[in-house]
Amino acid sequence: MNQENKSSCFWLLIICTFLFRITVSFSMNAYVTVTYYNETSNYTSIETCECGVYGLASPVATAMGVVSIPKNNNYQACDYNTEFTNTNSPWIALIERGNCTFSEKIQAAGRRNAEAVVIYNVPDTGNQTIQMANFELL
Repeated sequence: MNQENKSSCFWLLIICTFLFRITVSFSMNAYVTVTYYNETSNYTSIETCECGVYGLASPVATAMGVVSIPKNNNYQACDYNTEFTNTNSPWIALIERGNCTFSEKIQAAGRRNAEAVVIYNVPDTGNQTIQMANFELL
């Protein structure tokens, strides 16, 4: 490889590294609105928060649907054949964090045609929001 090609490759590597770091550091907050029927007070409650973060490769889009959790107390959805409590379209998978990658969780919900996936922290581990390092899209 001649000197000019080496120099071109070097600058291309520098540019790619710079662009990758910009992408990795980019964060998009997610607004979450939950509507549910409160049997105690006998009325519908609506709660909204800016309490989520989109994954690096996640489409930034609106998703609506009934929330569904994994069946059989397997709330982490790490099994390839994970089934969910409700898969009538549109629906959103609510999955506990831990024991497998974010991508595996998203793929499990995607195989069942989820509109979106929300991954929450394991109870009693805090409520810190972090950006998922997944590169899978539904």
